[in-house]
Amino acid sequence: MTRPIPENDQDLQILMNDIVRGARAKMVDPVISENRKLGELVEELHGQDQRELEAIKERLEKLEEAVRATPVILLNAIREAINQAGLGGKL
Repeated sequence: MTRPIPENDQDLQILMNDIVRGARAKMVDPVISENRKLGELVEELHGQDQRELEAIKERLEKLEEAVRATPVILLNAIREAINQAGLGGKL
């Protein structure tokens, strides 16, 4: 069986609830809001990083293809130069 709360205890409880609500509004809610904004910013930056990494990966793959093709291009250029010099049939 609960005893009835005396009136002055109820006033004290109301005051404590007001203090807690005020503290939350002044200290906790702004921190939660700022954390939410920071979380969104981190997600946005992560997305940008992923897009940039994909672009770099594509460019790297193209560069790798170009590097692989370079010996073939050089050999073709040498062969063409030999042919133009008239030595193509002698080699």
